[in-house]
Formats: sequence, structure tokens, C-alpha cells
Amino acid sequence: MYMYLIIGAPGQGKSPWAQKMIEGRQCFVWDINNEYGTTTKYDGQTPIMLSTDPKAARSRYIGWDMKQFVQLAMSRRNTVVVAEEATGFFRGHLSSPAARLAISRKHSGNILLFLFHSINRVPPEIMEMADWVVLFKTNDEEKTIEKKYPRLLEAYRKAQSFQPGQCEIIKMI
Repeated sequence: MYMYLIIGAPGQGKSPWAQKMIEGRQCFVWDINNEYGTTTKYDGQTPIMLSTDPKAARSRYIGWDMKQFVQLAMSRRNTVVVAEEATGFFRGHLSSPAARLAISRKHSGNILLFLFHSINRVPPEIMEMADWVVLFKTNDEEKTIEKKYPRLLEAYRKAQSFQPGQCEIIKMI
């Protein structure tokens, strides 16, 4: 299926955007910050209430073991798979398990959502495979974007004036 890269500085609306994407759908979330269970990040939010049972249709993984998360995600079909804090997931490069998850999305029917705080932190291999980039305001430097991802430069410039919750969606493929 599709891979979305959701990129924005903290507090710009990445998690709420991802939460709307999983609303009412089968999902599996790498929930490092414990935001998809009974607690919320901000006052006034409704808890997402995802199960910690990986066999449940709507569930989350709270641990730090990326290989275990990928193994569980690879067993899912027609599921929205979310990696909150994707910078830690990829650790600056495309690891073997993460590569398998990204490449297998077409066969599994899974939709992948990878959340990053910075355009600069997205590994080039992942950017090349992305179907969509959802861009919120970031703290990246323009010259870095111009050099590393010139295709995103115009959207980056536009997003710098956005208020939290506003985003630009770029079709990559």
C-alpha cells in the first residue's frame, strides 16, 4: 500500500494527524511515548485506548526493541502501521528489519506512517520509497533542505509560516 512520512517539529500536529489516520481502522503503533493508550499528551485530548495485545486489531507496542516491533508488524495485513519517533526507528540509516517492513507494504496491504521531527533525519532510502510526505513546520535549516531534498524546498518554505495543525501534503510517487 502506501508509505507516509509525517515530518514536523514537536507540537506541530504530527501525532494528531496520525491518530486521525488510524481512527476506526485496524492499526499497530510503535508507541514509544505511551500516547495511544489510556493517557494523553495534552489536556483535553481523548485517549486512543489501543490494546497492548499485539494480536488485537487495534494495538500498540510500547517497548524499545525495533526488531520485535517489525516482526509483529510484518505479521499484520491491511493494517495502518505507525512508527512514532521514526528517527529512533531508523537510527540514521535503513536497517534490515525496517527495510523489510517498508518494502513489504505492497504485499501486506499495510499503510505505513513514519513520524519524524526533522526533514534532515529522514534516511534517503526512505524518502525515495515514500508515496507521500506530510510536512508541518520544522526547525530544519533551508540550506540543508536545498542540498539534501530539493524537491521539498518549496513546501518547506511554505510550511515555515504554518500554525500548529497546518500541513502541506506532497505526493512523491
